Amino acid sequence: MNALQLEDQWSQLKGHKSADFITFKIDDNCKPDLNLGINSKKNRCLLLVLPKEFKINFIGETKENIKTSFNKQYNYIILELLDGYYHNLFNDLIISLYFKIYKIEALEESTAIFISTINKWAAFLAKGRNNRLTQEVIKGLFGELTVLNELLSASSISNVNETLSSWQGPYDANTDFIFDNKNIEVKTKNYDSSVVRISSEFQLDDEPGKKLELMVVSVETDNKLGADIESIIIEIRERVLNLNGDISLLFDALAQKALFSSNLKDYDTYKFILKKHETYDCNLIIENEEIFPRITKSSLPNFITKLKYNINLQELNSFIVAQQIF
Repeated sequence: MNALQLEDQWSQLKGHKSADFITFKIDDNCKPDLNLGINSKKNRCLLLVLPKEFKINFIGETKENIKTSFNKQYNYIILELLDGYYHNLFNDLIISLYFKIYKIEALEESTAIFISTINKWAAFLAKGRNNRLTQEVIKGLFGELTVLNELLSASSISNVNETLSSWQGPYDANTDFIFDNKNIEVKTKNYDSSVVRISSEFQLDDEPGKKLELMVVSVETDNKLGADIESIIIEIRERVLNLNGDISLLFDALAQKALFSSNLKDYDTYKFILKKHETYDCNLIIENEEIFPRITKSSLPNFITKLKYNINLQELNSFIVAQQIF
């Protein structure tokens, strides 16, 4: 199942005024009875058809771009897209849901996943918000997304969702990427600068039993030749879908920063050229017992809080454990 196959299926459906739905089973490999549909309003719909004897208590709702409902007569749950502007995003989410449930034979489990997933989709299909992000915020997110993209390039079908879930920066976690064995803090700076800004005493603090890495992303701002944030999100989306990953994990993270498909073009004037990734081992001890310079919460008196400081990286090459030049 991919976007081209799905769009081909939509093209085979046409709205019909004399019928509630023209429907098409998504494919024969899907254990749950998942169907695409176009209703009399010519809106695209996703239907989960349940056996007549299967009892469920589902209350739908109508939001700005999406509507959920339950047809008691035929016993199916309906997700209806109200705004055709979101066709591509709707396709992405259908593919994501498909790979979540297509192997599940237990009706209770697949139905529960279907309901919980479509309830989340209302946030992804919201109109863009009015709180415009600054260029510096977009640059920071661009840097984090380049790191996510690289991590995904080394991922497989078995761990793609783990990689996506590791990106915790948009949720305002202490560090941007959180894994079982290590944390990664990402800082994005101008290519000609050697300074990174640490925003709190927690960002470079240790978590027991884990390594800590500082990933420094160097970019050049170039509003003509650079890439905007939408382009890298599209690249990541394609990589996730090719790995059968849960694309809603990406959309959920972006939504935390009020980034939606409807407002990404608002930021297409901010463009960056990725120049370098450099990984610093914050736990490394080099000659003369020199340690990586950082201030941690555990090393501060309780009455010192909300600390911000700069680190000059010029003399810290000995702590670099990986480097990638683009």
